[in-house]
Amino acid sequence: MGIGEAEAFSERLKRELHALEAANVHAILESEPLVDEVLQGLEAATSCVDDMDDWLGMFNVKLRHMREDIESIESRNNKLEMQSVNNKSLIEELDKLLERLRVPSEYAACLTGGSFDEARMLQNVEACEWLTGALRGLQVPNLDPSYAKMRAVKDKRAELEKLKATFVRRASEFLRNYFASLVDFMIGDKSYFSQRGQLKRPDHADLRYKCRTYARLLQHLKSLDKSCLGPLRKAYCSSLNLLLRREAREFANELRASTKASRNPTVWLEASTGGSQSGNSADTSAVSDAYAKMLTIFIPLLVDESSFFAHFMCFEVPALAPPGGVANGGKSGSYDDDTNDDDLGIMDIDDNDSKAGKTSADLQSLNESLQDLLDGIQEDFYAVVDWAYKIDPLRCISMHGITERYLSGQKADAAGFVRLLLGALESKISMQFSKFVDEACHQIERNERNVRQMGVLSYIPRFATLATRMEQYIQGQSRDLVDQAYTK
Repeated sequence: MGIGEAEAFSERLKRELHALEAANVHAILESEPLVDEVLQGLEAATSCVDDMDDWLGMFNVKLRHMREDIESIESRNNKLEMQSVNNKSLIEELDKLLERLRVPSEYAACLTGGSFDEARMLQNVEACEWLTGALRGLQVPNLDPSYAKMRAVKDKRAELEKLKATFVRRASEFLRNYFASLVDFMIGDKSYFSQRGQLKRPDHADLRYKCRTYARLLQHLKSLDKSCLGPLRKAYCSSLNLLLRREAREFANELRASTKASRNPTVWLEASTGGSQSGNSADTSAVSDAYAKMLTIFIPLLVDESSFFAHFMCFEVPALAPPGGVANGGKSGSYDDDTNDDDLGIMDIDDNDSKAGKTSADLQSLNESLQDLLDGIQEDFYAVVDWAYKIDPLRCISMHGITERYLSGQKADAAGFVRLLLGALESKISMQFSKFVDEACHQIERNERNVRQMGVLSYIPRFATLATRMEQYIQGQSRDLVDQAYTK
């Protein structure tokens, strides 16, 4: 293309450019309403965006509050869940506590108004065991200290104490009446005692069997209220003392009535009696045999009664030696009229409840009770000694030896009163023999004043006879009594 064509082409482009600009201006002018609409739309969109921003801010605040509420709800839910678990545990603990506070109706009926017949004793013992456990369970440390302060626990403890007091009172009253009725029945039946022509060995096997029925009850009474045992022990001692004294009195009376022995002179050295008596003295061995029989029957019985009483009435003292040992003075029991197949010994009531040691207070209380149990029975032993002395004063020697053997056999604590009884018997016999010796000395002194020319020569043969008899009666026993007589 030449230069002329280029200029023409440039002009043409300018014209077309102006035409396009003019067309654009016309187009712009023509599209102004649309632009206005677009601008209005943009403004509306801007306003919507601003509104959305405000709403989003509000939603953000609400969501933040909702998150806080959710966290609070979640925390409360956790607490409620923990509270639910705690409440469940609390209910379980309260159920256990209520179970401990519940008084079974059968036990309540038994404790407040049940019968004490033998057939019902198992229920009574079970009720006592429950009551003991319930009272112990409501005491610290068996019960949490916080529970111990609760009013319900205090009220229940007071209710159980009232139950205990009611049962102890009822049981004590029953046992006192029961002991008295047992003894009254035996005293009213003459077949239990020695009668004319028949010596009856006391048999307490049935009495002890019936008493043992209530041994467990006594142990529970001691556990519930130890102070109730004092009146019960006195009631038992008072009742049984009547029986023992009646048995001893009837036995001693029949023993004296059935023993045949000629009376020897109590005035051995009287000058007026002459020398004929020395060769014709009667055999009075039946007298000392009767005394030995009295001891053979009653000393083991009294020891066994003491031992049974100590165990039955829940004293914490050692058991006695079984019958048949040294407690009966080494005798074989050949004087028993009945067969010795009944049990006069003490059977352990409950080995599990036995105590290894004993308190001095318990031992003192036992000795006081044994005094009540056996007091008065010594009078019948004294009566036998006096009777034997009247028949033959020299029999005091053999009776003294028999008493010494029995006295040496009493070692156990529960036989304390039996030792006192034997000691009193020994003193009584010694006193009687001393009385005999004093009378003999008085005879010599009196005769010396009346017959001075004879002096003591007339007494030598009679004294020799007296000494021979005394030596025969010693028979290996202690010589102290006779040696003292020789000295006088």
